[in-house]
Amino acid sequence: MEVSEPSIGIFYVSKILALAPYSAKKNSKGQLEIRRSWIFTIYSVCLCVIMVFLTYRGLLFDANSKIPVRMKSATSKVVTAADVSVVVLAVVAGVYCGVFGLRATQKLNTRLQRIDSTLSQYNNFRRDRWRAHGMASVSLIVIGILLGLDVNTWMRMAQEMNSNSSDTDLNVQWYIPFYSLYFVLTGLHINFANTAYGLGRRYGRLNLMLRTSYLGDKSYLVKVSSVKTISFKPRALHASLTKLNTETLANESASKGKSLLIRAMADNHESLAKCVRLLSSSYGIAVLFILVSCLLHLVATAYFLFLEIVNKRYNGYMWVQMLWILFHTLRLLMVVEPCHLAARESRKTIRIVCEIERKVYEPILAEETKKFWQQLLSVDVDFSASGLCRVNRTILTSFASAIATYLVILFQFQKTNG
Repeated sequence: MEVSEPSIGIFYVSKILALAPYSAKKNSKGQLEIRRSWIFTIYSVCLCVIMVFLTYRGLLFDANSKIPVRMKSATSKVVTAADVSVVVLAVVAGVYCGVFGLRATQKLNTRLQRIDSTLSQYNNFRRDRWRAHGMASVSLIVIGILLGLDVNTWMRMAQEMNSNSSDTDLNVQWYIPFYSLYFVLTGLHINFANTAYGLGRRYGRLNLMLRTSYLGDKSYLVKVSSVKTISFKPRALHASLTKLNTETLANESASKGKSLLIRAMADNHESLAKCVRLLSSSYGIAVLFILVSCLLHLVATAYFLFLEIVNKRYNGYMWVQMLWILFHTLRLLMVVEPCHLAARESRKTIRIVCEIERKVYEPILAEETKKFWQQLLSVDVDFSASGLCRVNRTILTSFASAIATYLVILFQFQKTNG
């Protein structure tokens, strides 16, 4: 995960949610040093174990009660168990990546600090801070409101099913640990989205620096002097040669400076590609379970919504299910879109370098530009979930077809079991 000055708020939220058991302190150079915090490591592991235990305890309580609130049929039991299990697996994977991902986090942030120092004139930390805080605040507020509406709806339904021999309100209360895991899951989304979006933002700033330095400034073009402007008088000839020599030295110095700059841009681009691979390898298992959770939640929520539309018992429950479908769709986009934007910005670089290569004539600069272009041809900037699938917009169509297929299967089982 990214731990920087603009996103330090997300880091502290992640610590509370057991996703970042680290400590971040500034060194003498003003850079953030990331180290393991054993107190928060123990806190993360203990909180995860306790919440998982209470979640499954509540699931078994509802399944074995006289009047189940959610698990009324065999199909609903399977769907609810899958719904709960996939959240548990995603949260456990997120805590695991936080506890055992210290080295990857240190390497990632060391590279990002070097890149930010190179792109310092294009950084806007104030705007980045507002974006990070806004993303975290809006996401946590939305999930808090949605969970409140869902609990309130289930409590009303449980009170209507209540009888003298059983207290159905207790069934709903046992699901509160499961609802609490949604805050951790949302924090995991925020962590990954902030880091992926930060990489894409740096790709964009690198492209902006290339455009302004080489395509906006025309001083690197070779100036062809007219022969008619040179006089053949001895003094005039000496002055012209002195001026031409001075201009040549200045052009060579500028060309050397620009070649060093484009070499630095090539190094930064390569470093960003390594950051993408670091993020994909360290958070790959968590991203995989996030995608699976989005898929199963969309299937399960659509299934329960269909049953409610058919039965027409609780209008409030139907609207809450619609809100859950919207929320799961948005959290899927929260993972896919930052990855897509980062990959798109990285592909823009090769077009910019090709345009620069067409417009430069100095041998040193042309050579460095060609090396940068060859490097870009071999770099593949794509996020993956443990190497099993690429995280980009093409996965959305796969999800849509899979959701439709699984819904048809569930409807057939429901029709068979009643």
